[in-house]
Amino acid sequence: MRFKHKIGNICLTGSLILMVLVSLSLSAYIWGSDSRFSRIEQASNQSPAKKEVGQKSIREIYIPTQLFYYHNNQLYQVYGGKVNLPLQFSKITQPLEETAPVKMTSSKSAYDNLIKNQNYLQLTYPDQITISLFLTKLKRANNGEFNRLFVPINSSEKYLYLGNDQDYTVYRLAIGKINFEKFYNQIKNAKVQMPVALHRLSGAYLPFYEEETELPNYSYLTNQETDSYFVYRLLGTGSINQRNSSTSITYSNGVYERLIAAKNTHNYEYVNFNEGKIPGSVTKRLSTSLYYVRKIGLVDPDLHFFDGDNNNLIYQSFVEEYPVFLPGDYNTRAQVNFTKNRLRINFNSLNLQIPIPSNGSKSTLPATRVALNQLIANGYSKKSINRIIVGYTVNADSNKDSRLVDLVPTYYVKIKGRWRSLKEWINDSPISDPSAKAKLQNKEALENGL
Repeated sequence: MRFKHKIGNICLTGSLILMVLVSLSLSAYIWGSDSRFSRIEQASNQSPAKKEVGQKSIREIYIPTQLFYYHNNQLYQVYGGKVNLPLQFSKITQPLEETAPVKMTSSKSAYDNLIKNQNYLQLTYPDQITISLFLTKLKRANNGEFNRLFVPINSSEKYLYLGNDQDYTVYRLAIGKINFEKFYNQIKNAKVQMPVALHRLSGAYLPFYEEETELPNYSYLTNQETDSYFVYRLLGTGSINQRNSSTSITYSNGVYERLIAAKNTHNYEYVNFNEGKIPGSVTKRLSTSLYYVRKIGLVDPDLHFFDGDNNNLIYQSFVEEYPVFLPGDYNTRAQVNFTKNRLRINFNSLNLQIPIPSNGSKSTLPATRVALNQLIANGYSKKSINRIIVGYTVNADSNKDSRLVDLVPTYYVKIKGRWRSLKEWINDSPISDPSAKAKLQNKEALENGL
């Protein structure tokens, strides 16, 4: 019996040793496999831009930001608070992406009549986009431009219309079985409804507040990515050189690519001399600029297209339906500039992350006509004023590490292609002290801001 017991122990021990050896051999094979490590390396080295391009649809980036409807002969500007009405509209109209629109003959008088037609809701984009960015599955690209949608409120109407404020062009789009009645009811019951009137200024119909208007202030906790995050996304993981100055750090990958990071603000400038090409069509300029904005890796979910002048495209963060402007010269979230010699992108890394519960504070804005007259009284000609809108100014502690910011509504004005607050334009007006402008110009642009 003892002999059998001894033999059993030997066999058991031998089996355990054999199992351990087999396990170690298999582990060595698996962990030593070149193909396994190559897959891991490929996954870790895959371009982040390739992973993220397309996560948010083009129609969500190029989305209407303002909504209007008529009630008792009065036009109201509407936003829904927790309900994102423009995004809902984008989802409702998604089945139309393959429907080709029909260009109609139009005139200023016909366009004005459509603007005043109370049987239509109106949704507007901050600037002109192309039809191909709204109807993304057309068989043939359509570079026709528009900035206003006329949406029927009657179920018997079978068309919606795309309008271009600048040249009064109108496109008709068959809506098939889509019904906007539910959407219209949501608008009628929207949380915020402000009376406005549309006035034409520099080729656009802009909403003017006829009386003083109160808008809420907001507070947000923010976060920001590090320099290394943007270096990796834009310059890669090759041999990166770094050069320091008193106000900035310049990272470069060879002589053709560089990223400049301001030390005291969240401003960055990326320049690529290998990308010295201007996309040929408006659609390509818009879509290519969006590709680069996504490549940067900005994570703000409310980042949308805001403005485009030829080869200069701007993207802004939005709160409700209003753009958020940063302080300083580079007051936009991302600005892409194409030239024949290089691509340049100026951007800011500050993300609005968590809204802080409001104490109900509000700011009062004067009537839009009053603000416009202030500009004219300070020496600006009406012809030089491209746009006047309401936006939010970011106010923050001067400390770059401070995470809390306040958003305060104010008027923003575009004059000769440049966006600034009404206060900034007045302080730096043609009839004000010229020393203010000189002081501003003497300060490095990337260091001027938040």
